[in-house]
Amino acid sequence: MIHLSKEELTETLFVIASIVGRCENAQTKFREGTSQHTLLKNRIRALYLSKVLVEAELLQMRERLSAVSCEETGKCEETGKCEETGKCEETGKCEALDNFEILGESSLMEELKSAVPPIVSIISKCEKAQSKYEKGTAQFRRYEKIILAMKVSKTLLEDRLGNSSMPENSAERK
Repeated sequence: MIHLSKEELTETLFVIASIVGRCENAQTKFREGTSQHTLLKNRIRALYLSKVLVEAELLQMRERLSAVSCEETGKCEETGKCEETGKCEETGKCEALDNFEILGESSLMEELKSAVPPIVSIISKCEKAQSKYEKGTAQFRRYEKIILAMKVSKTLLEDRLGNSSMPENSAERK
């Protein structure tokens, strides 16, 4: 589990959304079936999965903060009704989320596995491009934000894969 601030996760979400938009725009310039089109399709799919994981992390963070508030005040921020356990009587929203139920599905786990290589590829390409600029320049800082966001995405993907209870994860490829 990674520990990032709300601001870092929000910045990551913003960067991912920006990259998705640029990839979708670039994809229209290539004919379907070409290697460039397929590369962008795989990157877009990986970025959307990353976006969902970052949003889930932000939601869990909000839920944890809400649960702490419930325990301190005895009232839920959302409904004002909480039991001693910190769980809302009506919605249950004050209790921290365990996980997305859908993440246990094997097909989604395969999607998560297939999302790691495109993210690693983006990191590699950005690091290579960044090396062409001097530290402190606008271009260098732009790539720095993208690299950080992709590293957060990769960590979230690997964290979800590592936390799954699927047997094939015990012998993961490195």
